[in-house]
Amino acid sequence: MIFRSLAVSALILSLSSVSCSPLGQKWRVPASYTEKGDIYALIDQLGSDVENPVSSAKECHEGLSQYYQEFFQLTSDKFDASSLTSEYLDRVIKRSFETRLLIKEKLKQLTDAQTPDEVGCLASVRDMIRVLRYVEDYMVEIKETKNGDKKGEDYKSLEGLEPYLLVNPTFKDSFKDWHDLKSGDMILSRGNAYSSAAIARIGAVDTQFSHLTLVYRDDSGKLFTVEAHIEIGNVTAEIHEHLESLNAREVVFRFGDAKMAHKAAKMMYEKVKKRQDKKNNIRYDFGMDYKDNSKLFCSEVIYDGYQMASEGKLNLPKFKTKFNRGLIPFLGALGISVNEQNVDTFDTFAPGDIEFDPRVELVAEFRNPAKVRDIRMKDAILTNFFKWMESENYAFDPTAMMGIKAHAAWWMRRTPFIRKKLTEKFPLNMKTAQLKMFMVLDIVAEEFHKELVKIHEGRELPLSPIEMYQAIEAFKQKDAALYTKKATRKKAVFHKYFHPTKR
Repeated sequence: MIFRSLAVSALILSLSSVSCSPLGQKWRVPASYTEKGDIYALIDQLGSDVENPVSSAKECHEGLSQYYQEFFQLTSDKFDASSLTSEYLDRVIKRSFETRLLIKEKLKQLTDAQTPDEVGCLASVRDMIRVLRYVEDYMVEIKETKNGDKKGEDYKSLEGLEPYLLVNPTFKDSFKDWHDLKSGDMILSRGNAYSSAAIARIGAVDTQFSHLTLVYRDDSGKLFTVEAHIEIGNVTAEIHEHLESLNAREVVFRFGDAKMAHKAAKMMYEKVKKRQDKKNNIRYDFGMDYKDNSKLFCSEVIYDGYQMASEGKLNLPKFKTKFNRGLIPFLGALGISVNEQNVDTFDTFAPGDIEFDPRVELVAEFRNPAKVRDIRMKDAILTNFFKWMESENYAFDPTAMMGIKAHAAWWMRRTPFIRKKLTEKFPLNMKTAQLKMFMVLDIVAEEFHKELVKIHEGRELPLSPIEMYQAIEAFKQKDAALYTKKATRKKAVFHKYFHPTKR
């Protein structure tokens, strides 16, 4: 399955009860849409169902699950992608975006979850929004393929035209591009590295984002960002530095109270800049413990800012991320403060959680079409990695050489005459175990990435999500067959670094 099971999600999410369930009537996905491969009609029907009330949270959960499976099963031949016009693809993308906005609007009806059905309904909402965004990505990639894959084109973050920059109709008159950002806005983004794909997917519920940035506009109107980076800790910078990162995804969210938002941004900007001016940046919080603000990770910047501005009354986001027990060894190696003793109670503010807070509005969303294929591949690869860790006891196994390199980097960071050259790549509070994990993750993921690229090169149209999953599983099985036999073990490509272990 493209994401972890909704049953598992229902057990681990800390969510709100439903005063009235948020979605659809008694839904039956029309067979005619599926048989004819009419994606637009299928999304349009989903949008209509979302606008109607339901009789129970169970109906919401089951209804969305039906749609989810239909979207996940999409393949290019199922809807004759080669015949679709650019205009039709644009309509699909826009209608999907509108439907996601409708679903998010319904989240405002949620309070605290009490029953498995209510929690399952909200888990289904999260899955549905995620799979719709992947449908849009797939449509963008088909569109780009038909247009000749203009990968050299210079797409600029948070500007441009539909379908790459999509603006919530509520803000159509006040937001044209990044120049219209307001103080307190939050930019949810997805980086381009394998580590970004991992961060987006380490929680019990997968997301599509790896970073969260707080925006501050000073009295002169100048825009700044406040954000935490693994490499350098917490910093402020002019907005251009963030935009020049050319992230694959950028989504702008806005808190409902403009005065509170500006106050949070101003206080956080001043807190971080004070340390930055002393060349003593607040360090990155690898433990992802939002309750301790002595160190800050990216989402914690937002949490801490709004906590200060509200004198502790405002707790963002409303629904936080939990972790699955099967990932504890990997999470521990990354430095996240979760273990066997606290896994059932530990939660954190993952970047993607902000999307599901009913107190913030989605203002605009940008995707870089030149990077869509790359992040689709990386998301699929890391999702499967974590699935294998949980269900088949797979674990990363860094080699002795990786350990030597990690230890060398650790010591060099503490050698005065070369430390300045390395600080921005290897922060002083990054441990050797973390360095090794990032090294081995890159090596193994790159092998899968090369395999998917090779398959893509032999096709007229891009792989759909389910086709990627099938290709990834086939590559794993092929390499496992080599690794399990002594005579062929040396020919295995990645199993020597990532394989099943005993726990």
